[in-house]
Amino acid sequence: MFDHDYLTLRYVKGHFVVIGPDVPPMRFRSRPEARDWCKTHYSGSPIKESGRDASKRRLGPTRKANEPT
Repeated sequence: MFDHDYLTLRYVKGHFVVIGPDVPPMRFRSRPEARDWCKTHYSGSPIKESGRDASKRRLGPTRKANEPT
């Protein structure tokens, strides 16, 4: 069904939804609650957040100091 082995966490219509290769969609009221469930039940699987409400910690491509913007 999926071509990856990580869990996906999305914000959909007021709920945080976790899906994965062998996980039916699970709904939670908060991000910490969803992440705790993932860590408890699938401790070895990385969690990928996607969607508009995903964490903003991703870094963009770097550029050299003398490169024009």
